[in-house]
Amino acid sequence: MTITSSVSPALKIGLRFFGLWPGVSYSTIYWASFMLSMLIVQYFQYLYVFHHLKMSELSNLVDSLVVTLDYSLSFIKLASLWLHRRVFHKVLKDMDNDWRECINVDQHLYMMTIKANISHFFSNVLLSFNVIVATLYLLGDYVIRFIFLTANDNDTVRQLPVKIQFPFDMQQSPIFELTFVTVFIHTMLQLWTIAIINGLIFTLVIHVSGQIDIICDEFKNISKSITFYGSYTSFGMLVERHNKIISFSDNIEQLFSFIVLMQVVWNTLVICCLGFIFIISIHNGTGVFMLVKTILAYLAITTEVFLICFVGEYLSHKGTSITNATYETLWYDMPPNQCKIIMFIMMRSQKQLAISAGKMLDMSFETFTSIMKASASYVSVLIAMY
Repeated sequence: MTITSSVSPALKIGLRFFGLWPGVSYSTIYWASFMLSMLIVQYFQYLYVFHHLKMSELSNLVDSLVVTLDYSLSFIKLASLWLHRRVFHKVLKDMDNDWRECINVDQHLYMMTIKANISHFFSNVLLSFNVIVATLYLLGDYVIRFIFLTANDNDTVRQLPVKIQFPFDMQQSPIFELTFVTVFIHTMLQLWTIAIINGLIFTLVIHVSGQIDIICDEFKNISKSITFYGSYTSFGMLVERHNKIISFSDNIEQLFSFIVLMQVVWNTLVICCLGFIFIISIHNGTGVFMLVKTILAYLAITTEVFLICFVGEYLSHKGTSITNATYETLWYDMPPNQCKIIMFIMMRSQKQLAISAGKMLDMSFETFTSIMKASASYVSVLIAMY
């Protein structure tokens, strides 16, 4: 089957479910219903947090904050995407136009198909990874309790997959079973939301990188034997395509700038919580099982931070490749008026393509290192307080 879109079918299904995909009937109802359900769950989650806000229950409190903060982050992400849905729809429209233009050129279609295959593959990997890690994390407590209850049957309190406090007695059947299934499915949907948004960021950056590769390839094909008119026309098309890339990158920045800022803040806090749980688990009787659960969650959160820093670094690197490709053309054998066009393209390509956190911090590998260092410092403070 021929690929005609950079967005994978799994991402389309997720975006349609949340009412963000253009043309979906009753999209507002879908989005509002899911957001309302998240608000209800958040209320009971923070109710649990405030009820256990004690130094004597610090370990349990930190454990509950992991999922609670992730819920809050997902809520903010969906709200931000909804507020910028017009920008998002414009981005999708520009992507469709790019695919229509490259269909007429086999080399361009080949490049975009490779990029689309990469984005589809990694989007599916992200979705699968989040589902597996989330399932193991949510069911980890039951494994721990099952093993330890075989030796001590005094604890008969049944627990939900996440730390949450409802205003009714849920210990009796079938209330507990219904509540368990509802909370489990809703938590999986929330974690699926994270994978959808991360996959979307990755897909958009991979798409624009494909357009950059097309420009670089066109610069390589420019020959000094081209006539004045033909060369001028070719440069005009490249300038137009370059402007589209800059506009597309600006839209990505506008769409995800606030989301990335919240991602950095929230993930730093969650990594601190997980690091604190990791240290405490070493000294507890349930250390081995809690360590496995904590490591899985830590891998998921760290992967999420690394992915955003990676796409930011990759986008910046691809932006500089336009300057290199322009300089490597035979500009010294071209007429002066064409050399001026080359110069203006090089000057315009000096504008760095980047994904920033609230327009304050560009995402890169250096930023990822800073986040990990800051998280380690906060964990040391928590351990000292504990």
